[in-house]
Amino acid sequence: MKINGIKIGNMLKVFFVILIIAFIAGYFLYIRPNRIPPLNIPKPGNEIPDIDYKVTAKFDNLPVEAMVYKFKKPKNIDTEIKSLAKIFGLKGEVEYQPIWRAYSIKEKIDEKYYREFEYEIDTGRWHYVDRKELNNDDPQNLPSDEEAKKIALDFLKKNGIYDKRFIYCAVTDDSSGDKITNDYKVHHKSVYFYPVVEGKPVYGVSRIIVVVGDNGKIVEVYKWYKEFEEYNKVKIVPAEKAFEKVKNREASNNINPMAKSATIKEVVLAYWEDAGTIEEQPYLQPVWVFAGEAVTEDGKVEKFDAVVPAIE
Repeated sequence: MKINGIKIGNMLKVFFVILIIAFIAGYFLYIRPNRIPPLNIPKPGNEIPDIDYKVTAKFDNLPVEAMVYKFKKPKNIDTEIKSLAKIFGLKGEVEYQPIWRAYSIKEKIDEKYYREFEYEIDTGRWHYVDRKELNNDDPQNLPSDEEAKKIALDFLKKNGIYDKRFIYCAVTDDSSGDKITNDYKVHHKSVYFYPVVEGKPVYGVSRIIVVVGDNGKIVEVYKWYKEFEEYNKVKIVPAEKAFEKVKNREASNNINPMAKSATIKEVVLAYWEDAGTIEEQPYLQPVWVFAGEAVTEDGKVEKFDAVVPAIE
């Protein structure tokens, strides 16, 4: 009996060792690769004021779960680069930059300027620029904001670059000088396209930018987002709990540091695209956005929003 007891004891030890090895293997092969890492949402450099927030926003009927999306690594990179080079009329050699993990094409215009294209192999983001047009300080025929929007959108659609998720559009002036000193000059129009996912806005770096120059020429284009697919629907932190981080100055909040009072007027579920690589942050994750208005010490009313991850 004693011998049998020893055998049973040894068998149990072997069983527990196998169980532990199986757990460790499962963690590294499945749980760890598929866990959702926390979002790293940058906070503004300015200090967040220590104030009480008035709330007029409704916290009822808000979502209790949300879809998480997984970023897709770029495929057929060579084909995509050739296609994009053709769109921009680039015929230079494609070179690999190992430090930046990017392919680039640099084509000389004249003794001073280049046209350049760069493609990040880890994210699929890319950038094109015509340095000569970008440095044109004296444009003679700049389009209006509405004309710039149309030129940019037509260019993206014509060349198969436009993604229909990018429904929000804004135009800014790339300028120098100052109106007060009478040397203010607009050099280009930057047209920004921002996306939605299932009707929800995407914060972070996700955007397409088209810079339109003199006579409507395309000066610069950024494709600054990663492709993704559905991953898993998960339970999210209640908005009330997330709001505690706003009150405790733990949110990414762009409120004016001189604010003396603030009102939260809207609470929405949105998404956040991280600026890093897919290895650093593999998922497009939901966030709570608390939007409102702040009153500064000199009486100015300014809009702000505070962003809090919706997954703990």
